Amino acid sequence: MRTVLRLLGTRYGIAMVLIVVVLIVVGFGRTVFTDDDGTGNDALGPTVAPATTTPDPYNSLGDDGVVEEPSSAAPSLSKGAADASTVATRFAKAWLRKPGISGAQWRDGLKPDATNELMEDLADTDPSDVPAATITGSTVVENLGQVATAKVPADGGTIILQLEAIGGRWQVTSLDWEVA
Repeated sequence: MRTVLRLLGTRYGIAMVLIVVVLIVVGFGRTVFTDDDGTGNDALGPTVAPATTTPDPYNSLGDDGVVEEPSSAAPSLSKGAADASTVATRFAKAWLRKPGISGAQWRDGLKPDATNELMEDLADTDPSDVPAATITGSTVVENLGQVATAKVPADGGTIILQLEAIGGRWQVTSLDWEVA
């Protein structure tokens, strides 16, 4: 008996006693706070549905319950400006690997359809490092108003271009390569 009392006086004994007390309290709590159907219920009470939104106080008609989707307004393009698909396809064709072309010539082909920021990002790119040489399918454009994403299938992967309507025309703002 003396060894048991000595064990309870150590930190391991105290920890063991605390664990037993916690288990008893949890077990007692589960039996007291149980619904009649046997499912557990938390001690905080019944679950309350979230509050609904109130109608706009400045609208005399109140809330009609119709959820409006954010509109994606068509970009205002200059007369005769190419659509996003045309710009994306033209840029992708200029971006492809072409043997014997210099870096300056390659960048000159990209410049008409790219933003200055993208051209700065491509300033040190070696055109022989471009992973694709041919386009293998049609350009697919997801237009989100002033911004569009174009996917151009090429040999070995997909060219992913972000376009933005800037200054009345579509321009490529970023370029990514997705390996097939």
